[in-house]
Amino acid sequence: MRNKPARLITVILSTVLLLAGCSEDGDSKKASANFHETGLPIVDQPITLTIAGTYDERTGTKWNELETIKEINAGTNVSINWNLTPGTDWTTKRNLIIASGDLPDVLLKLSSSQVVTGGADGMFIPLENLIGKYAPNLTNFLDSYPEVRQAITAPDGHIYSLPLANMSEYKHADGNTLWINKEWLKKIGMDMPKTTEELMKVLEAFKERDMDGDGNPNNEIPLTGVYGDAQYGLGYLFGSFNTIDESFIVQDDKVVFVRATEEFKNTVKYLSSLYQKGLIDPDTMTQNSTQLIAKISSSKQASVGAFFAWSADQITNAEYRWDYGSPMIPLVGPGGHQITPRNNLQMTPGMLVITKANKYPEATMRWVDRAYEPEMSMKLREGPNRLKKLDNGTYDTIPNPENFTAGEWKVKETPYNDFVYGFSQELRDKQVLPAPEPGQLDPDFDEWYEAQIPYMKPWVFPNIMFTDTQFKSIERYQTDIKAYTDKMEAKWVAKGGIDQEWDSYLETLNKMGLSEYAKVYQDGYDTNKANLEKK
Repeated sequence: MRNKPARLITVILSTVLLLAGCSEDGDSKKASANFHETGLPIVDQPITLTIAGTYDERTGTKWNELETIKEINAGTNVSINWNLTPGTDWTTKRNLIIASGDLPDVLLKLSSSQVVTGGADGMFIPLENLIGKYAPNLTNFLDSYPEVRQAITAPDGHIYSLPLANMSEYKHADGNTLWINKEWLKKIGMDMPKTTEELMKVLEAFKERDMDGDGNPNNEIPLTGVYGDAQYGLGYLFGSFNTIDESFIVQDDKVVFVRATEEFKNTVKYLSSLYQKGLIDPDTMTQNSTQLIAKISSSKQASVGAFFAWSADQITNAEYRWDYGSPMIPLVGPGGHQITPRNNLQMTPGMLVITKANKYPEATMRWVDRAYEPEMSMKLREGPNRLKKLDNGTYDTIPNPENFTAGEWKVKETPYNDFVYGFSQELRDKQVLPAPEPGQLDPDFDEWYEAQIPYMKPWVFPNIMFTDTQFKSIERYQTDIKAYTDKMEAKWVAKGGIDQEWDSYLETLNKMGLSEYAKVYQDGYDTNKANLEKK
């Protein structure tokens, strides 16, 4: 009898817990009923997702008004609050967001190290199960391109990010090319240069004469660019000295730190000779890409003789966009070297992560999967306003109106390279591309890629995910070593002195841990290569 009250309490508690469990189960089912695994709408009750990222200034920030985003949103009951930051400020803003812990539902355009570290710390949720259940378009793309799946898979086996991936073969060509004003060449009576020595003579002629015809022979800019920029920087010229403008390259399975090589030293000496003769625009060392584009496009007539970019017609003034002819194949250097990198295909593995703050990960995955639908990926990549679908299933290209540059027209209705898509070679083959003008090539054409093939070297470090520990080791060395090598390279380009300071420079790098830094990359490369050989 003494145990009866205790047994009664136990029964009551058990009943309460059972009812509570049923209530939670019912609430869960009720919540899940708001979400549909297939079809539209994605959710019965409207939801809003906050997404933070960056944007192309030619497109602007009003992404919900873009034709592509409107189509992705249509019928889903999902709306987006875009929190967008200019590209020049995004790295700082992104780092502040991550450090603060005040996370949006989705973050765009992260580094691979941030993806792996954030995933390991629980800041970003694993996505592989969500992809398998709710992302059939992305699943098909990853099945077609297993190298993309590998690039977004962290060493712990999880996928924490979704990619932007353009798997068109022509993207192996380097995006950093040299464009020279062919009309200026006619004025000075010189041919397109084929060697680094000939380039110097051409730039000297540009500097000495009144090329723009304004009566002032001192305001011409022979050559300009953006120091350190992958697209607008000086990297094109490294190929003439048998190297590539990367931190690490791979030669015969050995990882090499470029900025500690004789090839790098020889490249810098050549760049210094150009700079000290006044042939390189001094602003090159400080300007950003927006300032560069303004410089080469704002005048009524060309004031720049040569510059580095992916495409001239997309960023120059419509009045003289064709004055720059074709991009240059690699120049022959003093040692007879003439190379260009065979780049990894265009891929941003960390383009999109879903954060732990997101209350609707399933709905988010279904929403973003609409971007990977093949035709939508083509629209995101090429611009829906530029595409006309023909009866045979191919897509004609609608040329830009006169009041748009080609670049502005391409990004008018799409976030372009600041959002996810999966563009395949199959989609590329469906495009009816305009034929290049006789004697002219453009990096957007397959003909340009084919012209580059004989000079390509497969030295570019592959797209891989390091372990969290490796990324933290990289962070330990990378910032200081990069800052030091950037400072010394800029100093040597502007003032010379690399021969005299080279040995002490190498000694300083060794003290900073260069060998340990390089070993992390070598270990990552070796592991990735071994994993590939198992497949």
